[in-house]
Amino acid sequence: MRVYNPVMKLIAQIKLLPTPEQAQALRKTLEVANAACNYISDQAWESQTSRQFPLHKLTYYSVKEIFDLTAQMVVRAISKVADA
Repeated sequence: MRVYNPVMKLIAQIKLLPTPEQAQALRKTLEVANAACNYISDQAWESQTSRQFPLHKLTYYSVKEIFDLTAQMVVRAISKVADA
């Protein structure tokens, strides 16, 4: 017997209306995250490492320390660079 299990995605478009201080904080966060991605990319290029797990081992702790990012942001930055 086959069971039908539909998966439904709900997408909501929202408009952020940050205060000027929140907008500045968001911009700064994105700039630091992009700088971390550039650093990771440079490390990947120098070591000829493009796969996510080896790149993670190579860069995780240094990126976390240099850029003072949360663990989740570092992992996502590594993933973004590996995917690119």
